[in-house]
Amino acid sequence: MPLRQLALIGLLCLLSACVEGPTDFRQNQPDKVGDFPAVAAGLAGCVHRAMNEMESPYDFRRIARPDKLEFYITATRVSDAITKRELTGLELRFIAHDQATSVEMREGVPDGRVLARQAWPLIERCSQQLNARPTPDPTAP
Repeated sequence: MPLRQLALIGLLCLLSACVEGPTDFRQNQPDKVGDFPAVAAGLAGCVHRAMNEMESPYDFRRIARPDKLEFYITATRVSDAITKRELTGLELRFIAHDQATSVEMREGVPDGRVLARQAWPLIERCSQQLNARPTPDPTAP
């Protein structure tokens, strides 16, 4: 293997070691926080389905804590074919409060900001959909 290829592989390995893991990522302050009038489980489920419909190189995983009071949606992808390091592009944390939910959004690298601009409107739309009240039928008895 030529010296130049070895140097490139070494540099990639060194750089990939600097990328935060999921545990470190969750220690960061949220980039955006909001409260929504929806049940956490329903809101997280709706957002997860909507994110999976997006065309993206990211894999969207939904995880629930055993007590079902917190839900996480994490957008991850493999950094490159050589290191196969997993990068976190975005994480959403849904925290249950009776009939409301607090959502924390943390942007990752490298396209966290792009994912965030796509994800936040999905959260708002899902919250509205879950709170849509059926209008009464004026012809009903």
